[in-house]
Amino acid sequence: MTTLSTPEMQILQATAGDYEGVIAISEGVFMGIDYLPFRYHAWLKDPQRRMFVAKLEEKVVAFDSFLVVDGGVTAVLQGLRVAPWLRGRGVAGIIQKFTLDTLRLDHPDVTKIRLTRTEDPPPTMLNKYRLLHSKAVVSIYLLADELEETFMVLESRLPSTSQDFPPPVFLDYSEVRSLFSGPLKEEDILPGRFLIQSWLPITTCKANLDLTSDITNDGSTSKEDDISVSSTGPSITAVKGFLSLGTPMFPVPLGDGKNRLDIDLFGTDLSCAKIHVVFQLKEAVKALPTGGSVVCSVFAEEILRDGLTGFLDGITLFSRCREQLVLEMDIKPVKTPPSTQCHS
Repeated sequence: MTTLSTPEMQILQATAGDYEGVIAISEGVFMGIDYLPFRYHAWLKDPQRRMFVAKLEEKVVAFDSFLVVDGGVTAVLQGLRVAPWLRGRGVAGIIQKFTLDTLRLDHPDVTKIRLTRTEDPPPTMLNKYRLLHSKAVVSIYLLADELEETFMVLESRLPSTSQDFPPPVFLDYSEVRSLFSGPLKEEDILPGRFLIQSWLPITTCKANLDLTSDITNDGSTSKEDDISVSSTGPSITAVKGFLSLGTPMFPVPLGDGKNRLDIDLFGTDLSCAKIHVVFQLKEAVKALPTGGSVVCSVFAEEILRDGLTGFLDGITLFSRCREQLVLEMDIKPVKTPPSTQCHS
């Protein structure tokens, strides 16, 4: 295929009017459980995020974004996608270069780029990025009419010693701040004070926790990617020595009534992991529309993979990926403007 040249393409700051174009090039992304259709408009309102579209003959052909985190020293790249009919022609490289050049100019204090990928990234990426962490991914597909039976089965598989564990509890905002404001005693829960929720990798520094300060009257948060403190939104639950984060249930393009839920587990105790999965699932499905179904992905330390796979045995698997990788590279600011014209 012929590689497209930069002059052929226009790169602009994404707007609400680009939504349909971005969704049109996203068909089939992440096997139908793409998060972007649900989060696009919320992302537009986030002052820490920049979003870009590439256009060819006035039609959207690519999308990319970055989010500034860690107090302004790190940027997370998210959402890259290219129109199916142009893949393999250098479009991704063009919009990525523009994104990084813009980032360097507008945020000169950013020294690190971070992103998440599934297993087997291309060697060219591994030559640039270092691997920070990896987690096992186990995904299941639950139909509405199977939920009651599924919960009965899962609860029957909980360890007999589960009564010895205090039940998970939801943490309110002040408790979340308190949890991460000082050194955690159980350092194996968050190695390097590193937190990943629904593929967004951040640290537990105060600036990131302040992302949750926009709390509404019902206790939920308006930012779907951020840590929340309410059972009606993304939830943090904890017991001694173990922590879990659950996203809100949200609709995905897989089909009418299809929803997605991500559960991120932190810690290495299998008994706690099982308890948290059931707890998060039961809480989340309260928001499941009548007749709806849910794809639930559980992210856990690799040592828990076999145990969680056995625990979820018999439930329909959703085989999108097996591993979540967190990659990072150092960058230096540039002094020259991006070569591609950008229009706000």
